[in-house]
Amino acid sequence: MTEVRMPKLGESVVEGKIARWLKQPGDTVREFEPLLEVETDKVTTEVTATVGGTLVRIVQAEGAVVAVDGVIAVIGAAGAAVAAPVAPAVHAAPAPAAPVAAGFAATPLAARASGGAWVSPVVGRMAAEHGVDLTQVPGTGEGGR
Repeated sequence: MTEVRMPKLGESVVEGKIARWLKQPGDTVREFEPLLEVETDKVTTEVTATVGGTLVRIVQAEGAVVAVDGVIAVIGAAGAAVAAPVAPAVHAAPAPAAPVAAGFAATPLAARASGGAWVSPVVGRMAAEHGVDLTQVPGTGEGGR
C-alpha cells in the first residue's frame, strides 16, 4: 500500500483544499494519471498518482483542507480490497478574531477592492484575521497596492 500525500504546490503553500476527486475507491489508477484537483489561494491544479494500482481508500473528502504532506488517499496493488468511503467534509466558517472592515469579505479566495486599489486574496484574508482596516493602510506598491 502506498499513501498519497498532499503535495507542496508552491514555495509558500502550506495547505491545499481538495476541490474534486477524479477517481473513486476501486478505480484502477495508472502512474502519473490525475487523481484529484487541489485548490490553493493562487491556483487549482491536478494531482497525479505516484504509483499505479487500485485506489483503495480516500482519506480526505472533497472540501477538506489538508496540510502539505498530509495523507489524502491510499493506493494498493491492482485488485486490492477497497475500504469504506470517507464521509464528506463538514466545515463551519471560522469566526473572525475581530470585526472585519466594511467592504472586505471573510472568504480568502475572493479578490477585494478598497478605494479603487486591488487587494490580493492573501492580504485580504490576513487583514480579516487580524482585524486590520485596509482603507487605513496606504499602499506602497504599483497602483496603490
